[in-house]
Amino acid sequence: MKAQGDFLDNSKIMWKKLLIIFFSFYIFALLQNSFLTYFNFFGAVPNLVFILFFLLAYFEKGDNYQIIFLALIAGAFLDIFSYSYLGPSIVSLMIVGFLLKKSQALLKNREDNYPFFYFLPLFAIFLLVYNLFLSLCLHFFDPSRLAVNFGFGDVFMIIYNMVLASAAFYIYKKCQRFIKSKK
Repeated sequence: MKAQGDFLDNSKIMWKKLLIIFFSFYIFALLQNSFLTYFNFFGAVPNLVFILFFLLAYFEKGDNYQIIFLALIAGAFLDIFSYSYLGPSIVSLMIVGFLLKKSQALLKNREDNYPFFYFLPLFAIFLLVYNLFLSLCLHFFDPSRLAVNFGFGDVFMIIYNMVLASAAFYIYKKCQRFIKSKK
C-alpha cells in the first residue's frame, strides 16, 4: 500500500514541476519580449528562454523525452513571440538538446557532474548552433530569409547571454543545494 502512496506523491511532484517549468518559460518569454527589449546593447537582447532551456537540459538527468518536452515548450514560446512560423525554434532546440546530452556524456567529470568549466563554453557553442539552425530552418520555410552573417552584434549577443547564463548557473546550483538540504 505504501508503494502506491509513494507513486501518487511522486506524480503530484512531477505535475507541479511541469507546471513550474511551463510558467517559467512563459514568464521568461514575456520578460524577454517586453521589458528586456529596453535593455538591448548593440541590438542584443538576452534570450532568457534559451538560457532556461539550456540550464534545464544541462542539469536535469533525464532521457530524450524530457529534452523533447523542454524543446516543445521553449520553442513554442520563442516561435509564438517571434516573427516566424511555429516550428523552427522547436526543431532547433531539439537538436541543441540532443547534442548537449551527447557532449555531456563525452565530458563526464567524476567529482562534479556539472562543472562551470564545461557549462560556459558549451553554452556559447550551443547558442551559436541554435542561431545557425534557426536561420537554416527559416531559410527552409522562406528562402529569402537566409541571413547567416556573423558580426560585432552577434559577438556581443553571445557575451551578454553568457553573463546572464553564468548568473543563472550559480542561482540554479544554489537552489538545488537548498532543496537537497530541506529533504
